[in-house]
Amino acid sequence: MGGLKPLKKNSKVDITMKKWQKGLVLDEGARAAQAQAEETAHRTRELLASEGWCLWKCSTLGGDIIAVVLDENIEGVPGGYPVYTEAELEELCQDVVTEATISLVHEAKKLAGAKVTSIVTNNEGGQH
Repeated sequence: MGGLKPLKKNSKVDITMKKWQKGLVLDEGARAAQAQAEETAHRTRELLASEGWCLWKCSTLGGDIIAVVLDENIEGVPGGYPVYTEAELEELCQDVVTEATISLVHEAKKLAGAKVTSIVTNNEGGQH
């Protein structure tokens, strides 16, 4: 094994590594959130494949329930919920989209049934 030596116990590098690993191990909330997101994605795919729609309770939107649909032509979607197509969610889930933009879109959907066609970022960093 050439010139590699094991880390000395309690060396600066050893302590830093332990802190980093401890942070990874103790972050059970993040692991639980990831597992919940994976389960939600799995169930959503199943429901979209079988029904064409599903309902989400969305913490990002203040706990509001939204209808997620494959496309605008899906029938049988319960009324009273803002409707988001898969294409709209893909636009809104881009890294450049801010929470403020998502909130604004959601309010427009609730009030007027608005549709998302694209998200445009201007030179000043704003979106419309």
